[in-house]
Amino acid sequence: METVANIHIRDVPPETVEALRAAARRHRRSLNAEIVQALVDSAEKQLQAADWLAQVEEGRRRWQEAHPDGFPPGLEPETIIRRHRDGGY
Repeated sequence: METVANIHIRDVPPETVEALRAAARRHRRSLNAEIVQALVDSAEKQLQAADWLAQVEEGRRRWQEAHPDGFPPGLEPETIIRRHRDGGY
C-alpha cells in the first residue's frame, strides 16, 4: 500500500482560502480534496514543463551535432526572412 504524506500549511491568505472553498463547492469536493487536487495539478505541470525542456535541450544538442557550423545553407534565419519579405517563399 502506498504511503500518503500529511502536510500542514500555515498563514494562507483568507482570499486564497475562500477561492479554494469556492472551487471545492464548484467541483463538489471537500476543501482538503480541492487542495490536494490543486497540488497534484501543479506538480504535474512542473513535471511536464521539465520534460518539455529536456526534449528541447536534446533537440538543440542534436541540431548542434548535425550542424556544428550553425545553419545549413539556405536555412539561415535572415535568408528565410528575406525570401518571405521579397515574396519568394
